[in-house]
Amino acid sequence: MNYRKLVLAVVLVLACVIGALIYVRDNLIEKTEFIPDITDLTKNYLAEDEIKAALAKRAEADIQPVEVITTLQDGTPRLALVFDGMPDRPLAAKLLDVLAKHKTPAVFFLEGENVADEPEVIKLIRQAGQEVGNYTYVGLASLEKRSVEEQIREICRGQKAVTMNDPLAPNLFRAPRTVYTDELLKSVRAAGLEYAVKENVRFRPGSLHTPEEADAYAATVPNGSIIAIPVEPFVEQKADDPVVREEKPAVDMKPTIKDEAPNPPQGAGYAADGHGKAGQGIPLCESVQKDPLHTGRAAPGSRAAC
Repeated sequence: MNYRKLVLAVVLVLACVIGALIYVRDNLIEKTEFIPDITDLTKNYLAEDEIKAALAKRAEADIQPVEVITTLQDGTPRLALVFDGMPDRPLAAKLLDVLAKHKTPAVFFLEGENVADEPEVIKLIRQAGQEVGNYTYVGLASLEKRSVEEQIREICRGQKAVTMNDPLAPNLFRAPRTVYTDELLKSVRAAGLEYAVKENVRFRPGSLHTPEEADAYAATVPNGSIIAIPVEPFVEQKADDPVVREEKPAVDMKPTIKDEAPNPPQGAGYAADGHGKAGQGIPLCESVQKDPLHTGRAAPGSRAAC
C-alpha cells in the first residue's frame, strides 16, 4: 500500500471513530451539573503584555503578512492532516493511539480556552510527537471581519494559553471559516506566528458508511491535499468582551467520557507563497514528521520522514 492510500485509510478510520464518539458524547452521555469549587485562573490568560507588544508591532509600516500554506506542491502522493478544535482527553487519547499505530503525523489546532480548561490534552498531544497550532482563543469564525484589536487579542490569548502549558509556542495559525486577507495575516505576524494554514479538503465526520463509499471518497482526494477534520464546533458570535469577560475557570467543564478520539490528515509537499499561491513554497513533507508543515523547528518526539 503506498503512502497516499495509507494516509487515506487512516483518515477514514479516524473519521469513523470521531463521528461515533462525537455522537456518543453529544447524545448518549449524561451531562453532569456538578461544578467543582476551584480557583478561577482566567486572569492568567489575558495576555495583556503580549497584546500590547503585538499591537505596537502591528502598527509598524513595514510589517509583512505571514505566508499561507495551502496545497502541497512537490508532486508526490502525500497528504497533510489537520484537526480543527481540541478534542477532550478521552477523544484525544483514542485519536493519538490510531495515529501512532499507523505512524501518521498530524497538526492539532487548539483553542486557547480549551487548553486552559484541559491542559493535560496538549501534554498528551506533545508526548505523542504531534504538532500544535493556534486556533484563536475561542475558535472564532470570520476573524478577517473583526477589528485589528480583536484579531490580536484572540491570537495572543490563544498563544498565551498554549505557552503556559507547553514550552513550544505554536507558529502555525488557523481560524474557522476565515478568509486570509493581508490585514489579518499581518495581525498573525504581529502576534508572533509565521504561517497560516488553509485546507483544500474538509472532511465531514459521519459522511461515510461503507467501504465502497470510502473508496469513492478516496478517489476524489488529489495528491498534496491538506485535509481538515472538525473536532469541536467553532464560535460565530462572542458575548461582548471589554477588557475582561467572564470565562470558564481552568477546569474540565465537559461531561466525562471514556477514552475516545478523532483524526486529521497531513503530508508532504510545499506550502504556497505569501498569499496562498503555489510558488516557491515551503517543503511540507520531510517536515510533516520532523517538523509538521515546515516551521523550521523539530516537533517533540518527531520521526524521520513522511
